[in-house]
Amino acid sequence: MRLLRFAMLAVGALLLTACGGQIASTVPTPGPAVAGANLNGTWYSDEFGNMKVVQDRQDIRGSYEDPRGPDHNGTFRGVLQGDLIKLDWIKPGNPVAAIPSARGRGWLRVKLRGERLEGKWGYDESREDGGNWTAEKSQYK
Repeated sequence: MRLLRFAMLAVGALLLTACGGQIASTVPTPGPAVAGANLNGTWYSDEFGNMKVVQDRQDIRGSYEDPRGPDHNGTFRGVLQGDLIKLDWIKPGNPVAAIPSARGRGWLRVKLRGERLEGKWGYDESREDGGNWTAEKSQYK
């Protein structure tokens, strides 16, 4: 019975993909707000290098300096709901250097009293097909 159920789900996913549909990304449910967390400042991400984050109440915006060089840098904007930031990101790229522009979505969970961010990022409408996104606060604003 389990094998039949798995086969039916797999076929359904293949048909959805073949018909141009998308399987929705999962975004965690926001938890309680982290008391006293101030996300303003400089952060370091293994995935995206140095990040600058500006928090204005629930509005979050920022930029990142990709370790691969300035043609890979980008910006992001999002909304903090409880302990979860849902965001959109943009990398302008550089057509002269054959580095395409890209955009996508992501989410970050605020951890350790606002000193760490953990989440996922994705391309276009996905919030997770790109991989993990983590960051540690390095300087305070």
